[in-house]
Amino acid sequence: MDRKLFLITALALALFSGIAIFAVTSFTSLTQRHDFEVNRAQSDIWVISQLSLELERTLHALHMYTQSGSTLTHKDVALRYDLLWSRIPPILRDHETKHLRTFAEINNTVTELKNTLTQLDPLIATLKRDDFEQMIVIQGALLPFSSRLSRLASLVMSNTSQFEEAYSQGVNERTQKLKVSVAVILLGAFLMVGLLVIESLQIRKLLAHARNSEQRAEEASQAKSSFLANMSHELRTPLTGIIGFSGMMEQETMGPLPPKYKEYAGDIEKSGKHLLDLINDILDLSKAEANKIELDADIHDVEDIIAQSERLVAGLLETYSVHVVTDIAEKLPEIRVDRRRVVQCVVNLLSNAIKFSPDGSKVLLTAAPTSGGGLSIDIHDQGKGMSAGDLKIAMQPFGQIRHGPDVQHEPGTGLGLPLVKLMMDLHGGDLEIISTPDQGTTARLVFPPASAVKRYKDDGRDGSGESYIFTGR
Repeated sequence: MDRKLFLITALALALFSGIAIFAVTSFTSLTQRHDFEVNRAQSDIWVISQLSLELERTLHALHMYTQSGSTLTHKDVALRYDLLWSRIPPILRDHETKHLRTFAEINNTVTELKNTLTQLDPLIATLKRDDFEQMIVIQGALLPFSSRLSRLASLVMSNTSQFEEAYSQGVNERTQKLKVSVAVILLGAFLMVGLLVIESLQIRKLLAHARNSEQRAEEASQAKSSFLANMSHELRTPLTGIIGFSGMMEQETMGPLPPKYKEYAGDIEKSGKHLLDLINDILDLSKAEANKIELDADIHDVEDIIAQSERLVAGLLETYSVHVVTDIAEKLPEIRVDRRRVVQCVVNLLSNAIKFSPDGSKVLLTAAPTSGGGLSIDIHDQGKGMSAGDLKIAMQPFGQIRHGPDVQHEPGTGLGLPLVKLMMDLHGGDLEIISTPDQGTTARLVFPPASAVKRYKDDGRDGSGESYIFTGR
């Protein structure tokens, strides 16, 4: 099972279990509360009824005590009287009868009965069988409470019935609301789980589509790489022969040629070299985009790299009558780079600057440290410059900017700037281009602080000679 579907299932089970526990707990709580309230109401009835019953028994005992031939003794009457007393304190003090004391009439009646019994205690203690006057006083004091307690017992019973009915109705209403709430929660839970399942299935579908797309892209990339490798081999071999033979014809190695044929041979050589450059650039761009270029990094002197680059564009300088002015800062740190790739970048930028500069103009080539501890190589020309839109086109593979007829240049491959950008990315650096129409262009190669290498002289720990310590900052 898919891990996400498993988690969703576990979540759904946990959710439904929680809802079930909540529902059972809520119903149980309502039932328990209902039972408690009913028992409490019934307890109230029993307490008042017992008090009323004990009062009637006490009155009956007093009456029988005065009858001739009665077997009741004074001790029996006193015991019945004590039982009546025992019913009063729980009503006035116990927590279980707290609800009864909220009824003012009950509380007042029981309190008056207590006070009355307190006053009758001496009379009961000295009561004799033939003392009719004292018996009349006792009975006269207790008889009014008999009717009052009977009425209160009926009242509590009536209130209890009404309370039970009202409370049962309330419980039923709360139960219905609880059922609706549980139903809504269950519906929401089902919807949520359903949405999660749908989302999980959609994500799985998208992931499968992405994997298929990635696989197709890898297959296409492999096919492209294989095609380019085969094509480069198939094209480079005849191109080498074409360039070599056309060069021999142009130099008239095997004998003089008519001027027109000699010109044609020169055109063939130039076209062959252009095509070879195009093939090499396409291969380099393809490798760089696929991250298959491995840098052969080593420590090199910036001045040597610039000098080599100038030698490689010497022919262009003669063709376009452009002069390169070099300005290299003093005490410039060395750089840890792939020399061939950096020379390729500088030559590409120099070639563009020369080709797009007016005859007789200057191209300024500078190298200086950056404020962050890195190093930059700037190439500034006095050409037509580029707008933001032109620059965007120039940075795209095969993108070419067409200028007016006053600036003559050979058509390029349109891969120079994209290649330079990719090469600088591989070095952890950047390519910055600042250009303004009619004010020229500055192309800047920025190398990070990690590429800059400073050398510090040391006598050597073993005393054998001079050694160097390299740091990247």
